[in-house]
Amino acid sequence: MEDPRAAEGVRFAALAASEPSLAVRRWKVLSGRKAVGCSPRFPVPEILHCVGLLPVLARDGEEILRLEPLVDAWAFEAGQDGGVAATGEEKPVFLLEDPIPATLADALDRVEALAEWAEKLSGEPCSEGALEKSLRAYEERDVLIRRLAERCGTSPGFLDPGVHRALVSSACFLPAETHAILLGRVLGADVPEGPTGEEAGDPFLRLAHRWNERRRNP
Repeated sequence: MEDPRAAEGVRFAALAASEPSLAVRRWKVLSGRKAVGCSPRFPVPEILHCVGLLPVLARDGEEILRLEPLVDAWAFEAGQDGGVAATGEEKPVFLLEDPIPATLADALDRVEALAEWAEKLSGEPCSEGALEKSLRAYEERDVLIRRLAERCGTSPGFLDPGVHRALVSSACFLPAETHAILLGRVLGADVPEGPTGEEAGDPFLRLAHRWNERRRNP
């Protein structure tokens, strides 16, 4: 990879994917903020992100235990705590007892409950404006993840498959904005614009719709 900025982006992402504890520790030192360990398919990380928390999506039980000393709280689906309860250290926990809401109203209640929990943990308000910015950050990052997959599909020699996997999996341990910048460097593309007018509306309700969709697309 000839572009030094792209090569640096690949190295940074590879380090985050292979040494997530180091990535989370660095983020905490630089930001002075808290990290929340989440189950891999946590449905609404934007709620945590918008109040200045780092959602850390641990990929398996072993990784959860390695990250345990670094995270300040947990947000889990029932039965997916990876043995954290056995460590004996008490930390705030937001537990999704039933990860799939029965109705849209149930999903909205959960989004609002998580927002209230996150506000108390971070000390920052989960406002509609802040949540809209987080939604935009995640949407921009996801566009670039799709662009990367398309590029690797049409140009098989563009990236080694292992490098591609590392670039994607590093999203579990980096802020959405940071990950988007890394992907943009590798692609040689600007970060895409945020959602257009058709995406407008109550951001809490938009997340509730997404969460409720899990009943049809588990």
